[in-house]
Amino acid sequence: MKENLEKKLTLADLAARIGYSPSHFSVLFSKRTGYAPLTYFNQLKIQQACQLLDFTDMKINQICYKIGIEGIYYFSRLFSKVMGMSPREYKKQKKG
Repeated sequence: MKENLEKKLTLADLAARIGYSPSHFSVLFSKRTGYAPLTYFNQLKIQQACQLLDFTDMKINQICYKIGIEGIYYFSRLFSKVMGMSPREYKKQKKG
């Protein structure tokens, strides 16, 4: 997953890469990590977005495309859900 953050992967894509059915992969992944596969993948994307917000001067819309999320509104909602603040608020907080 970490190597494919810029891609839009489905549960079927992830399961096919290791040769399991989507449902079997989901159960195994959830038992091992405590997260559903796509929830975990989205959290990795948000972690990458945080690093880009912290250490680059990239604009928020550039970051959302860089991590494979095509819609800035979806990115903003997802970021807010995971981080408890909008990407803009995060960037202001971290960059002063």
